[in-house]
Amino acid sequence: MKPVTAIVSLPVADPERSLRFYRDGLGLPTPGIDEGIIVFELPNLSLFLIEYGEYEKYTSRAGVAPGAPVAGACVISCAIGSKEELDGILGQAAAAGGSVPRPAGEYDGSYMGYFSDPDGHLWELVVNARTEAAASQ
Repeated sequence: MKPVTAIVSLPVADPERSLRFYRDGLGLPTPGIDEGIIVFELPNLSLFLIEYGEYEKYTSRAGVAPGAPVAGACVISCAIGSKEELDGILGQAAAAGGSVPRPAGEYDGSYMGYFSDPDGHLWELVVNARTEAAASQ
C-alpha cells in the first residue's frame, strides 16, 4: 500500500472550541469548515475534526456501533525538529486549553512530550537525531 496522503479524523464534542484550540492556540493552518468538517492541512497529513453526531455517521458505514467515541482512542505522533520547538508546542497546547500530563523528557533514545486536546485526543511529539537532521535540511 502506498497512500497518497494520510487523513486522521477525530470526533469532537464542540467544533468551535476545537477550532480555537488547533487554529488559534496551536497555530495550525486551516482553510476552514468544509461540509461540517474542520480541515487542517499539514505536511503529509490532513486532520479532520468532526462533531460527534457526524462522526457516528462515518463510523457506522464501517459497522461500528453508535455511541460516544472513546477519548484518546488514537495517538497522533509527530516528528519535531528540536527540543525547543517541542517544548514550545507543549506550552501552546496548555495555554490553549489542552493538557500536558507531564514535562517532556528523554524516553527510549528520543526527547518526547505529550499533550491532549480539549476532547482528550493524545498527541505524541518526538525529537531524535533523525528528526533534527531532517529539520536542518
